[in-house]
Amino acid sequence: MSLASPLTLAVDVENLGLFELDGNAMQDDALPPPYDWETLHEGVPAGVVFTGINPDPENPQRILAGGVKDIQDISLGGITSKVWKWTTGSVPDKSNIKNAYAASMVYNNPNDENDPNNGDRIIYFGADRFSNVGDTFMGFWFFKNKITIPEGSIDEFSGIHKDGDTLVLVNFPQANNAVPLIQVVEWDSSCDGKGANKIVNNGYKDGDCVANNLRLVAGTSGAGAICGNGGIEDACAITNDMTIDSPWDYTSKDGFVNQFPYETFFEGGINLTKLFPDSDGCFASFLAETRASSSFTADLKDFVLDEFPVCSTDITTEIHSDSNHDDDIQNTAINAGTGIHDLALITFSGPSGLNVLGTVTFDTFAAACNELLDSQGEPIVPLPDSLDTYVVNVNYDLAGDNTLMVETNGWTNGNTGGGLTRSDTDFPAPGPFAYLVRFESETNGIPDSDYHCEQLNVNQLTPSVVTRIHQGSVSVVGHADVDIQNGTVPVGTTIHDLAEVTGASGLLPTGTISFVFYDNLTCDGNELATHGNKALSGAGVVATAESNDYSTVGYLSNTDTRGLSIKASYSGDTNYAPAMANCEPLTVSKRNPSIETHVILLDQAKVEGDGNSIVGVGDPGGVVDFDIYLNNNCAGTPEETVTNVALADVNGDLIARMTQEVIVKALNTTSHVSYKATYKGDNNYKSVAHACEVVAVTLPAKTTAN
Repeated sequence: MSLASPLTLAVDVENLGLFELDGNAMQDDALPPPYDWETLHEGVPAGVVFTGINPDPENPQRILAGGVKDIQDISLGGITSKVWKWTTGSVPDKSNIKNAYAASMVYNNPNDENDPNNGDRIIYFGADRFSNVGDTFMGFWFFKNKITIPEGSIDEFSGIHKDGDTLVLVNFPQANNAVPLIQVVEWDSSCDGKGANKIVNNGYKDGDCVANNLRLVAGTSGAGAICGNGGIEDACAITNDMTIDSPWDYTSKDGFVNQFPYETFFEGGINLTKLFPDSDGCFASFLAETRASSSFTADLKDFVLDEFPVCSTDITTEIHSDSNHDDDIQNTAINAGTGIHDLALITFSGPSGLNVLGTVTFDTFAAACNELLDSQGEPIVPLPDSLDTYVVNVNYDLAGDNTLMVETNGWTNGNTGGGLTRSDTDFPAPGPFAYLVRFESETNGIPDSDYHCEQLNVNQLTPSVVTRIHQGSVSVVGHADVDIQNGTVPVGTTIHDLAEVTGASGLLPTGTISFVFYDNLTCDGNELATHGNKALSGAGVVATAESNDYSTVGYLSNTDTRGLSIKASYSGDTNYAPAMANCEPLTVSKRNPSIETHVILLDQAKVEGDGNSIVGVGDPGGVVDFDIYLNNNCAGTPEETVTNVALADVNGDLIARMTQEVIVKALNTTSHVSYKATYKGDNNYKSVAHACEVVAVTLPAKTTAN
């Protein structure tokens, strides 16, 4: 990184009119700017990045472990074998930080577009300590990478140094003839002590490697190090030379409450743009430290760590459906088949005019967010397999409102993708569904975003299931789709059932149908048969399946009719919940025979069936009963009853013939004999009685021989 050259028209960092570097934290001017720490503590103005007033945690107090130095990397994975560690304990009172703070502002002169400082990023920093008894050796780190203490850590940091990390060293010693000192140093991994990068321990100048991994950028000592004393233009620091008020809670070792005793409050500023003209001006974290001495390799004591999102990348997401781009439906429930797409809103903080390149990656999962990210917001290892991945290229110029919108369909409001249709890309199946989204930067200084997850739940659809009983065999091609449920069929009829499953949202139901046949009309009797696992087929959103044939041969015995019913159940599939059809009743009835009689005073009955050729049904069988009356109307009590006369085949006819004769004895008169024949029926045919058959018999008077 090249070093800054002084500009003749440049203004000292303390005189830019952005911030008061005057050795106190209170707002002096009635209407800022310039701002002071009090103003920022009460509310952060637009365009200012502020850490807040960060107290050093106590009980227990975290401090840096023994032997930690600025020349070491922060955690394993960096470039040094020895890395920073923290512990709990105490430090000397003079090295005990109570609060630390930093702010970033960009200078723009509204009255002079040619002001050479326009667009310069200025970093302000400060801290207050517990006691003023003793020298002050402080450092203020500005890290490009995110540096944290991981949750559950007992001594480790997370994150590593990156070339361009900036360290501002501020020393206010109290010994006789001691002078203040400010030095701006950058982390430079090329400072390895070799060749042109040798370490200069004495007589160093700006640009020299002053320790392993540390290169001096600028510095001055004496009165020039103090703001307002005409030192170097781009860096200065100052402390309070008297007791001053504190805008936040503070108690000193000697009992000052909400007041800073002299030399307990420190602040300063650097013109980052002038000092690092090739820098992107971006940082992610801030750390204030106290040091054992002014040496570049001094041991470190206390620290306060916080986020400092200068040139940050923040990401949020919304789930939209169809053309509704206003309603965010994440954390809601939708029905299967609903189309959705994801919108990522990426907000960049960075210098105006910077061209941001990178990619936004959307991964979709059949999972909830807590199955994808841990409590630190990092992906769980291993992640489940993603369903789909959408990668959208980013080409975006920072200016004004720096919120980039990117959708899974490729649409963006940036320099590319604006002409694409904002259409749905996903039609998730039932269950949990999540988008895991991240922006990955290809532009120096613009960090990657964190992972962002959003989810919704997808409900199964409820299909409708209707059924129809068909007469005849399912194997007959093109059989009529006539529903006979609630009707009556003669015994021996072959039937089968058809189930029709209707879905929605363009999803064809799949799965199977199970048909259960019952021996009553209400689908709660004994099961006669089950025809299961009949696969659905169809088109659009309608699918059908049919049962096997069911024959009613032998279904009847003693009664003329008997109920039968069928119930179809749908198994469901990924998109559809299981469902049941209504019960289908059907009555099975015995068939209707015919009977005729012929009297020869020996009566006989002829019984005929209905002409069917059904195996197991066919012609009637059984017996005929004959009632014989000595009158002309089959009334009263029969004179005689002949029962159980079996049907027999007589020349192709089914005949039941009496063998017992009726004797008429009344002479010289006309007598009547009447017959009633009743076919008793069988398992397939009903009982039927013939009409009364009357025979008139006239006998002459007795004839006596001459």
